[in-house]
Amino acid sequence: MDKVAHIKKGMIILLYLFLTALPCYGGETVSVSIELDRSEAFVSDSIRMKVKVSGARKLKSEPVLKGLESFEVRKGGSSSRVQIINGRVESGVDYNYEIYPSKTGDFRIGPAEVMIGNRLVKSNQEALTVRTPSETSGINRGAVFLSATLSSTDVYVEEQALYTLRLYRQVRVRNISLELPKSDHLQFTQLGEPVEYRGLYNQKPYQILEVRYALTASEEGTYGIRPARMSMLVMRQGGGFSRNPFDDDFFALSSGRPQTVASEPLELVAKPLPTEGRPLDFSGLVGDFRIEARIRPEEIKVGESATLMVLIRGRGNVKLMPDLKIPPLEDTKVYPDQPVLEEEKDSRGLVGAKTMKWALVPEKEGEYELAPLTVSFFDAQNHRYRIIRSSSLKLNVLPGEEKRPLVVAGRQQGREPEPVKKEIEELGRDILPVHTSFESLRSSSQGPAEGLFFWLLLMGPLLLYGGGFCLLKLNRKSASSKEAQKSKKSAGAFYRKCRVNELTSDEMMSSVRQYLNTRFGLFLGSLTAKEAGEILRKRGVSRATAGEFEDLVRGLEDAIYTGEGSRVCHGQEALVDIIKRLEKEAR
Repeated sequence: MDKVAHIKKGMIILLYLFLTALPCYGGETVSVSIELDRSEAFVSDSIRMKVKVSGARKLKSEPVLKGLESFEVRKGGSSSRVQIINGRVESGVDYNYEIYPSKTGDFRIGPAEVMIGNRLVKSNQEALTVRTPSETSGINRGAVFLSATLSSTDVYVEEQALYTLRLYRQVRVRNISLELPKSDHLQFTQLGEPVEYRGLYNQKPYQILEVRYALTASEEGTYGIRPARMSMLVMRQGGGFSRNPFDDDFFALSSGRPQTVASEPLELVAKPLPTEGRPLDFSGLVGDFRIEARIRPEEIKVGESATLMVLIRGRGNVKLMPDLKIPPLEDTKVYPDQPVLEEEKDSRGLVGAKTMKWALVPEKEGEYELAPLTVSFFDAQNHRYRIIRSSSLKLNVLPGEEKRPLVVAGRQQGREPEPVKKEIEELGRDILPVHTSFESLRSSSQGPAEGLFFWLLLMGPLLLYGGGFCLLKLNRKSASSKEAQKSKKSAGAFYRKCRVNELTSDEMMSSVRQYLNTRFGLFLGSLTAKEAGEILRKRGVSRATAGEFEDLVRGLEDAIYTGEGSRVCHGQEALVDIIKRLEKEAR
């Protein structure tokens, strides 16, 4: 019982420490931001504003708001949030407001200021344009009507104009459907989700549903934009409390009446881009863009790779951002990656970023300088062409590691084993004593000991030579058998690995290097296609087989340097076939 109690007590303490740590988690990464539900409004409209504080769940005081001197501010409450993402606890609190402009103009809302301990944290600023409604005729347009506006009626080809639809209603509606005007060479791109807010029209309150589009013209000309249409079911306005439960909105589908409202017709003039000052390599970009470039790492060794990344981002017709090409680099292999285009939408139009990467593999040491890359675009706001350039970059390449001598079975490659010299041993004296008579010779040969000794002296050298010859033969056969066994073992391991698993390019390159090390007794820490071909040719492999093997290794090398090394490689069968031929030809 005492052990169980101690365990429970420990768990309670850990839980308490975790919960008390949550409010201050990430205190060093507190951030504040302001969000508006739209960037344009009319006088007396309500604009929703949210102040998001990330990195803290509770504040001693509410944010201090700046830039709202010309607005009436109403608080909408606050809400805390806690998220656990990939093991990290992210906490925050959101403050909601509704602001009402008192005059027209261009305003900068913010920053919002928050005190975190002794540190003052400030938010971003948001732009807001307040205009006078064009509907000032005093005509009563009814309980439901649709209005359309253009941010500009005079634009350049491919320049974005904001097309805004607003549905004004004083009644409940359902099942809204929208039909946009159709016109050749005009493209509508919706910007975010519709927003809903309260506003005034001719001093009467309305609930307003707003939808925004980026409108671009692909060719010059004057375009008549026909009215947009919204169809909906307008709910019957109740005259009091009803005892019938089917009078509730949930069951009131049959009590509504269908209605379609149309917006005003508009006109858009698209001007051609000027020819004066147009760059020769102009890609058709219209808007505002910038370019960045970096190389990582900035210092490598010969044979290693560095990654050059170039990023183009901005606002405008982002789909026309070009695919850049870097100039040739001497003594360097260049492997381009597939460009990646990311598009986003905000209340002011389309924004995007294009990322381009290259793997650089220098073959010589030294300092390499990468020339700046350029992009041209037309700045519609300032009516001129601009050329932006990336910064020049440098890559420092150090000498690579010295190659180790290829060692095969304890001897250097290309040299035959030298026969081992044995020291001369004295096995016995082969000179018989001189006898003076025949009788003495006969008597000396009659003893058994003397006869055995004589034959040993006579046959000893021959026996020693024969034994040495057999031992040498057995030794050579044993070495050859070991080599064959090692070859069979390394090839078998390679076959099993290729047939059982779907290998990536990285894994296949590692398997090839391991096979060569095991098969030929090498110590290769890295392997290039050229080195692989040279190893096989020195081992007696035919030029055709060695060339195919070299091409396959070069393909694996290209896949790895272009970022495809983690993908499954489909050349395993071809590699197994080459290894089988290699086993027959190699010595």
